[in-house]
Amino acid sequence: MKKPVIIIIATICVAAIAIAQAVLERRGSAPSQLLEIFDVEGSSAKARLTINGEQIFVTNVFIGEYGIGKQREGDRKTPQGTLHAKRAFGILPNPGTKFDYIRVTPSIFACGDREYYNQIVDTAALHHVCTGEDMYHMGPDYNYGLETDYNSECIYKRGAAIFIHCKGNKPYTAGCIAFDQDRMIQILNLCDTSLVVTVRP
Repeated sequence: MKKPVIIIIATICVAAIAIAQAVLERRGSAPSQLLEIFDVEGSSAKARLTINGEQIFVTNVFIGEYGIGKQREGDRKTPQGTLHAKRAFGILPNPGTKFDYIRVTPSIFACGDREYYNQIVDTAALHHVCTGEDMYHMGPDYNYGLETDYNSECIYKRGAAIFIHCKGNKPYTAGCIAFDQDRMIQILNLCDTSLVVTVRP
C-alpha cells in the first residue's frame, strides 16, 4: 500500500512544480511596471502606466516631431520598441523617487561629444567643455525626467539623450517622450528600475 501513496505524492509534487513554473513564466512575460506609448498620431500619442497588472493612468504625451522609428541623431524621432529606465534627474529637488537621482545644476550636460557621447556628465568634475544639451537651462522640460537605455553602447551619432521628461513649450520633442509634470512626478514616485517602456504605433 505504501508504493501507491508515494507515487500519488510524487505526482502531486511534480504537478505543483509545473504549476509554479508556469506562473513564474507568465509573470516574467508581463513586466510588473509597464509604461506603454501607443496610438501615435504625428508628434502626439497616448501613454498608459500599469503596475502589477493595475492600470494607474492613461494620458496624452508628446513624442518626436516626426513620430517614431529613430535611426540616427537629428532625425527628431522617438525610438520604436522597448526601452528601460536607468536614472532620474531634475532641475527641481528629488520628489522622493526610488531611482538614483541626478540634481541638475549649471554644470550638468547631456553630452553629444564623441568622448562622452550619450552620457549625462558633470562638466565641472570632468573639466570638459561640452557641446551637448545644457540641461540646467532646459526647464520646464527637464524639471523632472528619466534617462533611458537607448543606445546604451554610446555609439557616436546613433542618437543621444532619449529621455522621458516633462512637457515644454512645444507640442513635440526632438525624440524624447514628454508628460505633464504631475504625471512625470507620479511615474518617478511609483516606479523603479524595473520599469519597462514600450513604444508602438
